[in-house]
Amino acid sequence: MDKEIIIPDDSTRPKAPDFGPLSEHEKQPMRHLRAIHEHHRRNMRMMRTLLEGVRTGDTSASEFHAQIKDNPIFQNYQIFGNLCGQHCQMVNGHHQIEDMHMFPALEGRMAALDKVVKRLREEHEVVHALLVQLSDEAAKLIDDPSDEQFERTVEAHEKLEKLLLSHFGYEEDEVGPALGHYNLMV
Repeated sequence: MDKEIIIPDDSTRPKAPDFGPLSEHEKQPMRHLRAIHEHHRRNMRMMRTLLEGVRTGDTSASEFHAQIKDNPIFQNYQIFGNLCGQHCQMVNGHHQIEDMHMFPALEGRMAALDKVVKRLREEHEVVHALLVQLSDEAAKLIDDPSDEQFERTVEAHEKLEKLLLSHFGYEEDEVGPALGHYNLMV
């Protein structure tokens, strides 16, 4: 791969304060956030399945690249650029809600929560870089359907998938309870 993207170390993630037991009503924002993230998880599984199809010969590199480009998560990131700045409108503005509504609504309430939000914003930047890298590797696979290029594409996907799945879980665990505690809807 042309440029090595540094994946943040999960062990360095700050922890949010413990908000104690939440009522069923207070758990709703956390459940909604998980439901939105499940949409992204399905996209990652779809890409993994497509890669396996390329490996077995059931899907061409061109079909794989077209699917990546048509994937809403990638289109939205491409349209709106840097995830820490202007964000996409996926599932009614998922990242826009996080960066422009949810995160600011949480910031300034507690120092520990501010550190979590800062880390999530930083991880959004890495996710964006990995999405671009995956798209670039998939485009190269069309012109160079070699085993080496295929493995570089698989590696890019695996890095993205690993970070995204970890990121979603971290966000749900650390921000989810705060959403309910502060009665913030997603």
